[in-house]
Amino acid sequence: MRRHPPLSGRARTAALVAVLPLAVAACGHAQGRPVEAGAPSAAPTSARAGGESTTTSAPAPPTFPLLGVPIDDPALAAHQPVVVKVDNSPEARPQTGINEADVVYELLVEGITRYALVYHSQAVEAVGPVRSARSSDFELTANLGRPLIAWSGGNPGVTAELRGAAARGFLVDAGVDLVPSRYWRSRDRVAPHNLYTDVAGLLADLGAPDATAPPPLFAYRRPGEPYTGGSVPMPGLTIDFGAGVRADYVWDAERGGWDRFQVDARHRRAESATVDRAGVQVSPANVVVLFLSYGVSPADSRSPMAISTGSGDAIVLTDGKLVRGRWSRESAMGGWELTDLSGQPILLTPGRTWVALPEVGSTVTELDAATAAALLALRR
Repeated sequence: MRRHPPLSGRARTAALVAVLPLAVAACGHAQGRPVEAGAPSAAPTSARAGGESTTTSAPAPPTFPLLGVPIDDPALAAHQPVVVKVDNSPEARPQTGINEADVVYELLVEGITRYALVYHSQAVEAVGPVRSARSSDFELTANLGRPLIAWSGGNPGVTAELRGAAARGFLVDAGVDLVPSRYWRSRDRVAPHNLYTDVAGLLADLGAPDATAPPPLFAYRRPGEPYTGGSVPMPGLTIDFGAGVRADYVWDAERGGWDRFQVDARHRRAESATVDRAGVQVSPANVVVLFLSYGVSPADSRSPMAISTGSGDAIVLTDGKLVRGRWSRESAMGGWELTDLSGQPILLTPGRTWVALPEVGSTVTELDAATAAALLALRR
């Protein structure tokens, strides 16, 4: 697997955690239940740079910021998100709680991929298997507004990075060592693929009473509005992460989402549908592919470290269509700006989003209609 070393190790991590407190200070439905916490946040308005309002019509209704879905009571969104590091090795499948996350990041670790599940609209009571944090996580999740990070088993270097970032107010350490009562091991799997946690419990124990909703990560169309930007109809896509990890996403018009499949050492094509522990297939409204450079973790020379600021190529699957474009993120505290090849913003479908983070140069292949139909015949 290629490694890009534009920004390495400890110097980058130290610079990130040093600047985060200043940025934080300046920031202010599947199964599961909505979170109830905090005071209502204000509905979005438009404004000039100096603060003078330019809104002449009724403001847009409040939404869950990580979904773009309208919400009747903004108080339900006035709390921190919870990020859970979840195993994606063959032994970890099927995972628990993956269909309730608002956003799922899939990024490279040593020879496989791992998930960072971001929960905000749903407070599920079982998620896992929980695994270790990585150096990539701190920059990647910096734009979530001091999230709780649920993790287990990091090496001493990553543990020091995470706890240093927590001490500077960038995140809340919600690892198993700090709140062991919110973690448990299943008896039907072997360690380390059997550790689970409770998102609702973590928020109850560690959520700040004055927390506000996180800022949006992406821009969304209005519910029901079709995508009309620079796009082509597309039945599906295969993402080759390297090291034998390939993920297929196929448009499922009946579900209105992109069914996910993954073949690995324990799952042949016939059993490749990515499902949760209840047997429900992953089928997010959007799939966002962001090609990133990877350096080397300052905590472990064997571990790749995603560089998630800057800019690069992007592919977006939304509303049965494929959009090629670019991503940019000026700083760790900023959201993802997606533009098509003409420079126009790419607006996602309101709903859940899976974000694939392959390395620059990775192969992504468009599926033909026959291959997509064969995969749909295997859906769960």
